[in-house]
Amino acid sequence: MPYRPVKRVVTVEFVKGPRRGEYDIRITPEQVIARFGDTIVWDVQGLSTALATRVAFGAFVPLEVSPRLRLVAQSIQPSRLSPLPKQSIPAKPVGRRFLAVHDLKKTDVGFYKYDVEFGKRTLKDPEIEIRGPR
Repeated sequence: MPYRPVKRVVTVEFVKGPRRGEYDIRITPEQVIARFGDTIVWDVQGLSTALATRVAFGAFVPLEVSPRLRLVAQSIQPSRLSPLPKQSIPAKPVGRRFLAVHDLKKTDVGFYKYDVEFGKRTLKDPEIEIRGPR
């Protein structure tokens, strides 16, 4: 039975801190595991409309990418799938929620770090694991 791609929802919750204007960031699930072909949806919660539109996700950096090989003219050569984007994916209003969406398509399998950005500043750099198809 072929794998059916799914939406992997990652909740990014901004919780007010003890002092005015302070926020803690909670990302659920902490360890995101997706397969290529899946769609990642970051759901931004706990911010006002003006602040939530300034949140973005991006700058994917490979930590450990699995090698991929292909047969070309009787020799084996390294082959790569499409890398994750370096540009930021902004959170956009969808109904009453703020979502950032990225389709993984056929992305290199491995572990990546990405940035949770506010304006041009990086707030947090969680990890994501991308696995191949079943």
